[in-house]
Amino acid sequence: MRELLKSKSIKPTIQRIKIYDYLLKNRKHPDVEKIYNEIKKEIPTISKTTIYNTLKEFKEKGLVLEIPLGEKLCFDGYVEPHSHFICEVCSKIYDLNIEFSIIKKQKINGHLIKKFCGMFKGICLECQIKGKTK
Repeated sequence: MRELLKSKSIKPTIQRIKIYDYLLKNRKHPDVEKIYNEIKKEIPTISKTTIYNTLKEFKEKGLVLEIPLGEKLCFDGYVEPHSHFICEVCSKIYDLNIEFSIIKKQKINGHLIKKFCGMFKGICLECQIKGKTK
């Protein structure tokens, strides 16, 4: 992990390593508050500013994806092209690994498609089973 951060010209501090490690191990698309609350258990002196600044740098260097969810931003350490499904009932975010390679490098309305990262919305399986609807 240190080498990956260095390869992106990011100084591998213990805080940055812990934040990135958390995102890679917890693929539940946490927001800043969740990341902060989890990291401060190991590093009590960490600040939300450090979390914000680190995530901004990670995003700029292509290490994380930002997922807008209403008023808050959620983060994803899995940066390979994939889509997200957001449940309109419980607000959970799920990865959808849909094969879009058939449209890669194709033109749609004259636009050259290089990458697709879509977002789907609806009601997740868990909410459907519980009979929750919106």
